[in-house]
Amino acid sequence: MKIHKSDYIKYSRFMVRKLHKATCYGKGSMYEENVIAGLPDKAVAKEVIAALVKQKICGKKKKEHGWKYYLNMDRYDKIMEIIKETGSSSIIPILLML
Repeated sequence: MKIHKSDYIKYSRFMVRKLHKATCYGKGSMYEENVIAGLPDKAVAKEVIAALVKQKICGKKKKEHGWKYYLNMDRYDKIMEIIKETGSSSIIPILLML
């Protein structure tokens, strides 16, 4: 499935902001259903969160009721860049290329 760059930017920004607002950094974490709740296309959201894990912006751990996601403190500078940016210009597609 091909994800448009604009959708990828919107979805990843939404998820990173949501995890940041809930202070999910290692100790605190959020179940996948809660991270993608509020997004229109769940399949795209799952692809995007997998890409965030691959980039090591998010981490995931297996728990009793499924996967839990958290933000990686080692990538705090990148996380803050994603949270602060607005509009269509974004560093996220550049991160995907790495």
